[in-house]
Amino acid sequence: MLGTKKYIFISNYLLLLILFTCSCSSTKPTEELKKELNSVSSWAATVHMVADAWQRHAVPTSYAKDTLQKTQKELQKETDTLLNLSIVPSQRHTALEQLQQLQKTIDKISILIEQKNRNAIATQIKQLSATEQKIHQLAQATGEAP
Repeated sequence: MLGTKKYIFISNYLLLLILFTCSCSSTKPTEELKKELNSVSSWAATVHMVADAWQRHAVPTSYAKDTLQKTQKELQKETDTLLNLSIVPSQRHTALEQLQQLQKTIDKISILIEQKNRNAIATQIKQLSATEQKIHQLAQATGEAP
């Protein structure tokens, strides 16, 4: 009889331990979204620095083009990740909308760099700043109570 009680106690203890471990180790969807948005924000900051440096003749055109191309590839991966997150549809829509705006701005910056149009890039850098701010605000708001 004592062996059975000991077995039940150990079984219950292990079950609680497993449940606790699973609940602590898994990230919540909002935490995953925030992580992805922070990553996107980091890529946006990279583009901002490169575009600004290119405009000031501080980096070569080939470096700027390569960096923007790499960024677009990484942002596509971020898009794929966002599409697969188990998050509220409105959050997904908002995040993807900002990501799409970021990608469009990067495309425009890439074209201007290809054309070596340093004067026109200032407008796109301003657009990039606005998008960066929106992404950062979205990341900060993620998980907060409505």
